[in-house]
Amino acid sequence: MEKLVITVAPCTPPAYFDHLPAGMRLTPETIADEVYRAYNAGASLAHLHVLDEDGYPTKDLSAFRRTLALIRQRCDIVLEGSTGGVNTLTPAERCVSLQAGVELASLNPGSVNYDGGVYVNSPQDIDFWVKEMHRLGVKPDIAIFETGMIANAMRYAEEGLIGPPYLFAFVLGQRGAMPATSKNLMHLVESLPRDSIWGVAGHSGNDLWASSMSILMGGQARAGFEDNVYYRPGEKATSNAQQIERLARIAGEVGRPIATAAETRQLLGIAA
Repeated sequence: MEKLVITVAPCTPPAYFDHLPAGMRLTPETIADEVYRAYNAGASLAHLHVLDEDGYPTKDLSAFRRTLALIRQRCDIVLEGSTGGVNTLTPAERCVSLQAGVELASLNPGSVNYDGGVYVNSPQDIDFWVKEMHRLGVKPDIAIFETGMIANAMRYAEEGLIGPPYLFAFVLGQRGAMPATSKNLMHLVESLPRDSIWGVAGHSGNDLWASSMSILMGGQARAGFEDNVYYRPGEKATSNAQQIERLARIAGEVGRPIATAAETRQLLGIAA
């Protein structure tokens, strides 16, 4: 089987700060430490949001740049910036992470119902993000909430703005969007173009199921406090690394070798 890329996503949404381990705050130092521990546990890619000194979303890159610098001082993990954000932000404000020297960036190629609201990603906004990523040489990690978003993304491949290998992240289990089921996952995988690499991010408590299925099916895996601060129902995880260690154990049990950061860059077609 192809080597497994494990992503750590340590940036807990503010609504769940009270569920973090006692005393933990999402400062640049804490996030960098969590990423480094996850790297030693088997993660080769880190998905990060632009946060301020107290862990809240911001347009200011000061704390984010320090977070990246602290991580790079300690390890060579692949760094991905989020372009997600609330609908009140402009397209440029939502993709400020691209200015900080990240190697990958999430790309949302469509709108979707999201936790009782609507996650708006208009065609004009998507155009802007794709062109900015292409201009800056940042590879898109294409987040797929619904099947039609695959076709939306591949239009940019036809225009030469996105190139292979195409990287997709299926987001399953989000309330209001595609449920986390094996049938839905199989349908999404079968809908991908050739030269695609894919993984799954499970929401609403489906993170372990989603990553386990992905490992077995040849996809990539993800874990971290952004997706779930609990290790199992009623038991908080002690760290992001604890969740990454579990995925590495599962991969070992089914004979799936873990990719290093260098191997991840080679697999994804990004420069060292």
